[in-house]
Amino acid sequence: MKPCNIPEVTLTLSDMVAATKGVTTMSAKNLKQRVNRVWNDSRKVSTGDVFVALTTDRDDGHRYVSTAFAQGASAALVNMSHLKTLGVAEQKKCIGVKDPLKALGIIATDYRKRMANLIVGVTGSNGKTTTRSFLAGVLGSYFKIGETYTNWNNDIGVPLSFMRFDGDEVCGIIEMGANHVGEIAGLSKIAQPDIAIITNIGYSHVGLFGGLTNTTLAKFEIAAGLDKKRGFLLLNGDDSRLVKHATLHNLKAVYFGESKRCALRATDISIDADGSTRFSVNGFEYTLAMTGRHFVYCALPAIFLAARVGVSEVEIAKALKQLKPVAMRGTIVSKKKMRFILDCYNANPSSMDHALRLLRDCASQQRVAIVGDMLELGTYASRLHVRLGKKCAQQDLRILIAVGAFAGVVAEAAASAGMPKTAVFIAPDAESAAGIARKVLRAGDTVLVKGSRGIHLETVFEKL
Repeated sequence: MKPCNIPEVTLTLSDMVAATKGVTTMSAKNLKQRVNRVWNDSRKVSTGDVFVALTTDRDDGHRYVSTAFAQGASAALVNMSHLKTLGVAEQKKCIGVKDPLKALGIIATDYRKRMANLIVGVTGSNGKTTTRSFLAGVLGSYFKIGETYTNWNNDIGVPLSFMRFDGDEVCGIIEMGANHVGEIAGLSKIAQPDIAIITNIGYSHVGLFGGLTNTTLAKFEIAAGLDKKRGFLLLNGDDSRLVKHATLHNLKAVYFGESKRCALRATDISIDADGSTRFSVNGFEYTLAMTGRHFVYCALPAIFLAARVGVSEVEIAKALKQLKPVAMRGTIVSKKKMRFILDCYNANPSSMDHALRLLRDCASQQRVAIVGDMLELGTYASRLHVRLGKKCAQQDLRILIAVGAFAGVVAEAAASAGMPKTAVFIAPDAESAAGIARKVLRAGDTVLVKGSRGIHLETVFEKL
């Protein structure tokens, strides 16, 4: 593959001032400086970086402006009302704005408008981070790409991620997350994606969204910044809510998945003895060096995008085979003659279903599930944890350990659905679950460890 030549677009301190109509006394020479990195954490600032002082419910970033300058910051983006609280020398390196958070979005929007690269936005209830990492992994094997930095996918993280771009990337991949209606629309208007991917609609944060209808509306906000003529949605065609909404609103969409409606359709999905996942698209076989049918849905957008920018099927397959799962999102590791499926980053009913199916694919016997609370479900919490208990009872588990405030609900539902009570255990927290696990796990077990981030179920694995 020959890399595309994308004209470089730089981001300077002068650009930041011009975009925000900020107030500064910096010299013309200093304003010409190229922005290195932009941080809202003064502890991470190094020479040439810009510090943005954000005010939150927990802290005020203006308290750390002096620290940022001491660590080499070339400038600081601050609220104009705080300029007078700084020393004269520090004031000369500040850009004063009405609202530093809004200013971040304005700067990123301006920077993106000047870029000539392809921007892909990714959102969804499950799998958006893995989908983003697959896109970056495949496209990044052949082109210079930019992507969301770590898990920066909110109103602070999206603009900060953009400011980490060099400006000459062939493609930028921006993940957008939210837990309330109205948030993704703002992020999409910053990113102005050429292609917007929605992985699925599920119960993640449903308590904050107020129902699946609102969740669906929120995810489709990713279309707010799409180019009206050239932009289009890339949607999971096996998700009925996505298909129904796109059809009802006559949205331009391409579908991926397993059903016949999908333009990019995976067939012949299988799990090999070594744990790899195989599938075909248009008769060409691909292999993922990880276990799980749900990973196929993360791979399909990467196949679509890579082919669209000229990567051959052979090259795509090579790049896909080299990918690894994102940490704590379905990683399979061995310890003490047991296999563990570590999926401790987040949990909701949809992802729990995928994880339990993965457990069945990985082991024909000696299955164990250690499941933690699914958070942010609001009024749906009790009924969905009952559902989880019933689902667990259907998996022919040797042992079930339920962890958290809803552990009793899960355990009772599993027992009522036919699971022997002697095989069901309740733990109030991860520490207690680790103690139970040390007593009941045995060599040869395949153990699913799955729960919301706040339950910290990785502790169970670490303390065995």
